[in-house]
Amino acid sequence: MKRVSLRALLGGLFLFAGGHAADAPQFPPGAWRDISPDNLLLVETRYGTTAIELAPEFAPNHVARVRALVRARFYDGKSFYRVIDGFVAQGGIGEGTAATKDYPKDAAALKKWPPLKAEFDRPAGNDVVFTPLGNADLFAPQVGHVNGLPVGRDPKTGRMWILHCPGTFAFARDNDENTATTEFYIVIGQSPRRLDRQLTAFGRVIDGMQFIQKLNRGDPAVESGVIQDRSRRDRIIRIRLASDLPAAQRPHYQVLRTDSPSFAAEKKKRLHPAPEFYHRPVPQVLDICAVAVPVRRVN
Repeated sequence: MKRVSLRALLGGLFLFAGGHAADAPQFPPGAWRDISPDNLLLVETRYGTTAIELAPEFAPNHVARVRALVRARFYDGKSFYRVIDGFVAQGGIGEGTAATKDYPKDAAALKKWPPLKAEFDRPAGNDVVFTPLGNADLFAPQVGHVNGLPVGRDPKTGRMWILHCPGTFAFARDNDENTATTEFYIVIGQSPRRLDRQLTAFGRVIDGMQFIQKLNRGDPAVESGVIQDRSRRDRIIRIRLASDLPAAQRPHYQVLRTDSPSFAAEKKKRLHPAPEFYHRPVPQVLDICAVAVPVRRVN
């Protein structure tokens, strides 16, 4: 039997942002975009370091808040206290602290980190380039990519928003939409698209998702997945901005430009997977959350 390479079999299923960035395929030098160290979060747990790219073009106030929190060492020593398999991993102070009414537990934190106004979507303006995926989506009128991010767009309203695909980074909130303060979550499953435009998403994991997937899980039937035994909550050793590290210690990542011919060619490969293996027609449809954007670490 003739063997088919894994890459051919997957038909161009390129590196998920949370995979191993060193495994990214080769593309022309001009096809890559450098990630600013000001937008690069490094989350350290006992399993390893996870890199997250922030997206200030979508939620500038939330990005400013998380930068300030990180520089204040707010998250150091805190934990991932709600981890629901196939859904999200949430970290920060702990359950009951994402909303104003619950903050008497930490009144000083509320005074310093007041609730943020929601930034669920933004104008689909000319300052960002939206590259359509090319087929319909169940949750948005249009889907595609902006700077490597999976994004939804509504031509009628002229708005766009970050999608809740695996690796998406966002802030939690209470029932009121303007109650996000300090608590963050990372999508670890395929199910949360119903959260699109319901919470403020403003980044994505670009490397080290395997470390987030190792976090201890809670029982979704008990206190909405909050891990009751505190000793089982995985600790956040520290979170840093790459720009706050000495230049020689900063990791340098690049993301394939999603408006490039190289990315267009990769999507085409996904639509036409290995004919020597697939003996029945493959639907000519792409799932926006499965079309991962290649990332590479260059130092």
